[in-house]
Amino acid sequence: MTAISDFPTPPAAGADLEPKSPKSGQTSTRTSAGHISEIHGLRGIALALVVAFHLFGNGRVSGGIDVFLVISGFLATRSLVGRAERGKVRLAEHYGRTFARLAAPALIVLAATAALMVAFIPQTLWTQTTREIIAAATYLLNWELIASQLSYGAAGPSSTPVQHFWSLAVQGQFFLLWPLVVVGLAFVLRGRIGLARTLFVLTAAAFAVSFLYAIKVSGADQAAAYFNSITRFWEIAAGALTALALRRLSLPEKIKPYTAWTGLTLVVTCGFVMDGADRFPGPAALWPVTGALLVMVGSTSSARGPRRLLETRPLRSVADISYELYLWHWPLLIAWLYYTGAERLTLVSAAGVLVVSTVLAWATNRLVTRQVQTYVIKPGGPRALVATMAALAVAVGAGWSGLAAISYSEDRAIAAAARLATADPFTTECLGAAAMAATSAGGECRNPDLRGALIPAVATIGADDDNRGQCWSFEERPVRFSACPNGAVEGYDKRLLMVGDSHAVAPVGALDLIGKQRNWRIDVASRAACHWNARPLGQNIADNRPACAEWNRQLESYLRAPEQKDLDAIIVTHSARKTTQPLAGETPYESTVNGLVEAWSHRPSKDVPVIALVDNPMFEPDNAAYLRTTLGCIQRHSPETAGEACGRPRTDVVVKDPHRDAVARDPNAHLIDMTHLFCEDRICPAVIGNVIVYRDGNHITSRYARTLAPYLGRELAGVIG
Repeated sequence: MTAISDFPTPPAAGADLEPKSPKSGQTSTRTSAGHISEIHGLRGIALALVVAFHLFGNGRVSGGIDVFLVISGFLATRSLVGRAERGKVRLAEHYGRTFARLAAPALIVLAATAALMVAFIPQTLWTQTTREIIAAATYLLNWELIASQLSYGAAGPSSTPVQHFWSLAVQGQFFLLWPLVVVGLAFVLRGRIGLARTLFVLTAAAFAVSFLYAIKVSGADQAAAYFNSITRFWEIAAGALTALALRRLSLPEKIKPYTAWTGLTLVVTCGFVMDGADRFPGPAALWPVTGALLVMVGSTSSARGPRRLLETRPLRSVADISYELYLWHWPLLIAWLYYTGAERLTLVSAAGVLVVSTVLAWATNRLVTRQVQTYVIKPGGPRALVATMAALAVAVGAGWSGLAAISYSEDRAIAAAARLATADPFTTECLGAAAMAATSAGGECRNPDLRGALIPAVATIGADDDNRGQCWSFEERPVRFSACPNGAVEGYDKRLLMVGDSHAVAPVGALDLIGKQRNWRIDVASRAACHWNARPLGQNIADNRPACAEWNRQLESYLRAPEQKDLDAIIVTHSARKTTQPLAGETPYESTVNGLVEAWSHRPSKDVPVIALVDNPMFEPDNAAYLRTTLGCIQRHSPETAGEACGRPRTDVVVKDPHRDAVARDPNAHLIDMTHLFCEDRICPAVIGNVIVYRDGNHITSRYARTLAPYLGRELAGVIG
C-alpha cells in the first residue's frame, strides 16, 4: 500500500452554510445555497475518487486531500470574515460547533480501530498504534507520524490503521488557529482598515512562504513534507484567498461554465495522471488545487455548467456521508490486509471493504453525526464545546489506560522470554541455529527447556538490535566514518574489520561473542544502504549516492592508515538486493561484482584476506509488509509451529549474491555461506529453534544472530587460522 492517504473535510466543518447577502457596493458572486451545493457535490466527487483509488488502486493518492484542504480554507474564511465584520463571532460557540462535528464520528471510529488493532494487528505495533490513536484524537497525528513512522527502520505510516487522520489533524490545527487570527485582526483594526483586505494581504504572504517551504522540504524529505502542517498551509490559503477575492470579483458569466468544467476535469483526472504520494504538496499539487478553485470561481446557475451533475441525488448522498465513509474505509482496509497477510486488496475484497464501510458510514451519520447536530450543536451556547472537550478527555484517558495495559502485557511477554534471552549459544542445545544445524545433520533437536518459549517477545522485536551508534553511519552531515570494537578490545590474538550496510551490523552481537570466545578483536563499520564498492549506487535511498561515495573514500583512507597494518582479515557483506550503477554493456549485478573486485584491490596488502558473507534470506521488501504478513502469522501460531507455517519458499527469499562471483576473481578472497542455517531444502522458516529469525523484512534479529556465533566463528577461524 502507498504510505500516504487522503482525507476529506466533514460537511460544513468550521463554516456556516447559510447564504450571506453581499455587502452594499460589493459584487454578488452567488455565494448562495446553490454555490454551496456545488461545493458539496465537489466534495462527493473527490471522496469517491479517493476511496476508489485506495481500495481499487493499491493506495494511490488521487489529490483529494488537496481539494478538501482548499474547501476547508474557502468555507471557514467565508464564514468567519462575514461574521467578524458584523461582530458576531463567539469563539466558544464557534469552536464547539466546529469540533463537535469533527470529533463525534471520529471518536467512534477510533474506538472501533482500537478493537481492530487487538484483533488483527501484531502486538509489536500495539503501543505505536495506541499512541497514534491518542494523537489522532488530539489533532496531532501528522506530527506523530513525522516523528515516529518516517525514521529509518520504522514500519512506515502505511502500516497504521489511523494514518488517514493526519490531514484531519492539519485541518483541526487550522480550525483552531484561524478564528483567533480573524478575530484578533478584527479587534486590532476596529474598522480603521478593511478586515478582508488586510487578511487577504497577510494570507497571500503566508501562502507564498508556505509554498516555497513546501518546495524546499519536498526536495529534502518528501514523506515528511507530505504530513507537515506548514507545507500544507498554502493549499488551505488558496481556498481562503479565493473566498476573500470573490467578495468583490467575479468572472464573466459567459466563461464560468467552461471554467467550472475545466476545474472538474482537473480534479477527476489528477489521480489517473500522477501519484501524489511522491509529489504533493510541491508544485505538482497545483493540479488538484487549481481544479478545485476553478470549480468555485466558475460556479453558475447556467445549464452549461456542471451544477446539475454536482447536485444530482447520488452525488449528494455520497457527499452527505463522505466524512464518515472516509473515516471507516482505511482502518477496515488495513485490518483486512493484516488478517489475510496480503500485499493489496483483490477486486472482491476491495468491493467488500467498500460495502462494509458504506454501511457503517451511513449508520454513523444517522445515529451519531445527526444526533450531535440536533441535540448538541443546534441549541447553541457553550454546550457543544463542553461536550466535545469532555469526550476528548475521556478518549485520551482511555488511550493512556490502554497504553498502560499494553505495557503490562508486553512486560509479561518480555519476562517470559528473558530467561532464555541471554542463554549461551555455545552450550544451549537446540536454541536458534543449533536446531537447524541438528536437522541439517539428519537428527532431531528437542530441548524441554525451550517448550513454549518465543525469543524475542513479539512486542519487542523492533528493538531487538545490537547495533550501536559508533558502528553506524546514517544521516549525519558531513558523512562520518567510524568503527566500533567488539570482542577482546585489548590483548587480542587476531584483529578483524567488518564493513558493509545495515546487514553488517545485524550480527554485531554474534561478532562480540566470537571475539570474546576466541580472543579476537572485531571492529564493525557500516553505512546505511551502502557498502564497500568502487561503483556508485544504483537504487539509492533519497540522495544517498554522494554520501556513500564519501563513506567509501573515508573507508579506504582508514585502511591505509599505519595503525591498520595489523589487520588479519576484512569481512564484507551487504544486502544482495542493493546493486550499483552499470556501465555500458553491464547488468546491475555485473556492475556490483566488478565494483566489489575493484574496491577489494585497493586494500593496503593482498596478504590480508577478504571474507565475504553471503547475505541472509529476505522475506519482504519493507518492514510494513513483514509486520503485516510474517510477524502477524507468528503471533497467530505457537513457537513450535510458526517456523514452517509462517516460512517462505526458499526460491522466493534467497537472493543471488554478487559476493559469490566477486570472491572467485580475487586470489585471497573467501566465501562463507550460512544459508543452510536459515533454510531447509524447500522452506526458509520464520522461527528456528524457538527464535524469531527476522527483525523486519530483511534484517535478522540479534537473538538469532547470536545463535549463529559458534558456526560463524568456526568458519572465520578456518580462513584466518
